[in-house]
Amino acid sequence: MSYQRNPAQWKVKLVNDLSKEISESPVSAIVSIKGLRNKQLQSIRRNLSSDMKLRVVRIRLLIKALDKTDRKNIKSLEQLAEGQIGLVTTKLPPSKLYKLFEGTKEKAAARGGETAPDDIIIPEMATNFPPGPMISEFQKAGIQTAIDKGKIAIKKEILYVKKGEPIPKDKAKILEKLEIHPLTVGLDILGAYSDGILFTREAISITEEQIMLDMARAFSQAKELAVNAMFLVPEIVPQLIVKAKINAEYLALESGFVDESNVQLFILKAIREASALNSAMGNQQEEKKPEKAKEEKTEEKTEDAESEEDKVSEGLGSLFG
Repeated sequence: MSYQRNPAQWKVKLVNDLSKEISESPVSAIVSIKGLRNKQLQSIRRNLSSDMKLRVVRIRLLIKALDKTDRKNIKSLEQLAEGQIGLVTTKLPPSKLYKLFEGTKEKAAARGGETAPDDIIIPEMATNFPPGPMISEFQKAGIQTAIDKGKIAIKKEILYVKKGEPIPKDKAKILEKLEIHPLTVGLDILGAYSDGILFTREAISITEEQIMLDMARAFSQAKELAVNAMFLVPEIVPQLIVKAKINAEYLALESGFVDESNVQLFILKAIREASALNSAMGNQQEEKKPEKAKEEKTEEKTEDAESEEDKVSEGLGSLFG
């Protein structure tokens, strides 16, 4: 003889309540609560607006609630349910909900076993610990210390845990004592349902500012392509006129065609060429100066030599009368 056990009444009530909330809410979102401590979760709940509700749910009970909900494509939320999750029902659009929860995230201490989101570095720093057992703990962890003004000081920066590696419990304790909080915790939206459409995290994380930047970048690239291809559209006509004017002025300068519209360009060209010529001539004169000085010095030496010869001749003449 076989019999089917009836589910607990609290489970039945919870499934019915969840189904009703999802049916009556414009937006339903699945959020990850992994890493959140109870105190942080309660703080987030207290700060939620009155038209927003957060429930921590078991995946199996959520799936049953979705089965009972008569909304188009609502069962697509099942594919987002993984790990420790909560259900948020609200009137806020998915993008604003994402922005709201991102703003509530805060730094938190590691408890051990978490994956380091970035390289965890312990800097050279002074601590508030007096000399004692903490010196041994630091030494076991490979941290160089010294005593400075009656307190333990870390004398050399150290890469404590590499990005992507698990944080051991003993290292997590040291980090907490040093008040180094390597984790960022909060509600992570995995996706949201609205008006029959399932929005992934990647879709709802796109901000208005990012959209505007992408549009501006695309417009600039399209204009550049149109100019290079000479594809005439109103947006590039002013740029083409400027480009044509520059090309015409360059051609006039090269061919020597002068009229009242470009005479100033020829004057500027003449000034530039005259300045270059003057500079070149100045360099030539500087080169000639050393040669002239050398010639003058040679003449002086010749005159000195002739003077010495005259003195010798006069001396010989006096000897032989």
